[in-house]
Amino acid sequence: MNSSQANLDLLAARVQKLEVSNHRWKLLSALLLLSIVSVVVMGAKPADRIELPIIHATSVEAQQFVLKNENGRVFAVLTTNPTPKLDHNSRWFAPSEDPATLRFYDEEGHLIWTAPPDHTVVPAR
Repeated sequence: MNSSQANLDLLAARVQKLEVSNHRWKLLSALLLLSIVSVVVMGAKPADRIELPIIHATSVEAQQFVLKNENGRVFAVLTTNPTPKLDHNSRWFAPSEDPATLRFYDEEGHLIWTAPPDHTVVPAR
C-alpha cells in the first residue's frame, strides 16, 4: 500500500504541475488573442487626417476676388464693383458706368497694373 500511496502522491503532483502549466497557457492565449483583436480594430479604424474639404463646383459667383498671402498682403483684386467715389453730399457711391476691373499690386502695396487701363497708373517695369 505504501507504494500505491507513493504513486498516487506522484500522480497528484504531476497533475498539479499540469494544471499550473495549463493555466499559464490559457492566460498567454487570452493575452495573445486580445493583442490580435486590438491590432485588427486599430487597423480597421480610419486614420485621423486633417484635410481641407475640396469644393467641386461648376460655377462660382462673387462680386470681388482678392488674392492675398498668409500675412494678409493683397497681390491682386478682381472686382465688378467700380472704384467708389464721393457724391456731392460726401457719400460713397459706385457709379454704374464703370466696368469691372483687375488690379495688381507690388510688394509695398502700390498699384502697378490695372485692366482696363487707368491712365493715372505708371506702367509696370
